[in-house]
Amino acid sequence: MPDYKLTQSVPTSKTSESSFTLKDFKLDVEPGLALASVAARTGKEDAAAARLADILGTDLPPPGAFRQGAEHTAFWIGRDQWMIAADHKTREHLATELKSVLQDTASVTEQNDGWICLDVTGPDLPGVFERLTHADTAALTKGAALRTVIEHIGCFILCLETDRHYRLFAGRSYGGSLFHVLREGLRSTVALRA
Repeated sequence: MPDYKLTQSVPTSKTSESSFTLKDFKLDVEPGLALASVAARTGKEDAAAARLADILGTDLPPPGAFRQGAEHTAFWIGRDQWMIAADHKTREHLATELKSVLQDTASVTEQNDGWICLDVTGPDLPGVFERLTHADTAALTKGAALRTVIEHIGCFILCLETDRHYRLFAGRSYGGSLFHVLREGLRSTVALRA
C-alpha cells in the first residue's frame, strides 16, 4: 500500500493586516471595543429592557437597527437580545458593569475576544456590497443594522453613515477571511469603476 503524504501546505486564514486603503475606500480593523451580549430572562424582559435603556441613555434598538448612547452602542441580535459595545479603554469590564445593573433580569456574556469589528468607508458602499452579500445594503440608512452572510461568514452590518460607512461584526475566527473578502471586494469595485 502506497504511503500518501500531504505535499502541499495548507494556508491559514491569519492576516497581519489591520488596514487597507485604495482610492477613496478604507478598510480598518477596529480593535478598541469592549463587547458584551445581553439576553433578557424569561418573565423579566420589560425590566431588563428598561434597565438596559437607562444604561444606554436611549431607547433600545428594535430589529434591524442600532442605537448610539453617550458611552455605549447597542444592536439587536435576537428577540430580547442585544450586543453592547463600548470603548475598551474606559469599559474593559463592560460585561461585569452591565451585570451589576441588570442583575437577575438578564444574562450577560463577555464577548471581547469572540468577535472582530471591521470598518469600511468610501463612496457608494452598496455598490461594493452588492457583490458580497444578498442583503439589500442599498436600503441601509444611518442607524440601520442587519444580519447577513458574506462568503459563508455570518455577520452583522451597522450603517454608521448612509452609503459611506459600514461597521461589520463577525466571529473572530473568521477575521482574516472576512478582511480578505472585503479587501478583494474593494479592489474589484475600483477596477470595475476605472
